[in-house]
Amino acid sequence: MWFSMWAVLSVASFGIAWFPMIYYLIKRRNDHFLRQEKMEKLILNKLRKTSNLEKDGLYSKTTKFCASRNEISWTVSTLLIVPAFYIFYFLKRDLQKHEENEHNFLCEVNTLGKDWGVVLNIQSFSTTARLKFGKYIVVNVGTLGLAAVYWLYQIFNEYNNHFKMQWIIEDELLTFLKELEKKQ
Repeated sequence: MWFSMWAVLSVASFGIAWFPMIYYLIKRRNDHFLRQEKMEKLILNKLRKTSNLEKDGLYSKTTKFCASRNEISWTVSTLLIVPAFYIFYFLKRDLQKHEENEHNFLCEVNTLGKDWGVVLNIQSFSTTARLKFGKYIVVNVGTLGLAAVYWLYQIFNEYNNHFKMQWIIEDELLTFLKELEKKQ
């Protein structure tokens, strides 16, 4: 759900919609990261088993995954001001790390697929703008915390854009795996 819908619901419900909004965002994030981890392991294990690079020991990159966040405790923590800013910062940073991991994954899939003459038709993507911690603090203090609405808007839109791009990538990965199966 887009941020604008949640914002209208929060205003209309006198803030009650705030908690499902944050809970749903964190739950979606956790589910997506877990699904991505499983998919990456499955694809990389398949490619590494059939690749000459794995046999020669030339390619042994490991994948790093973001930790799962407790949806309930993080949602309740947003009642307090300082934990809310902490949560917003780390939700954004987690997505940045996740996208870096996806970039590494796609590079490895492309490298391993070239052994079979199958190329993944995906350019690496990033939907998340870089955020420096110092700037984050200065803007929040300078606006007396009102920037939290902006950060939340950015976080929602970046996660939604990331999920849309992920659907495209998963379709391309499926096509890639089908072509790989034909060559084996």
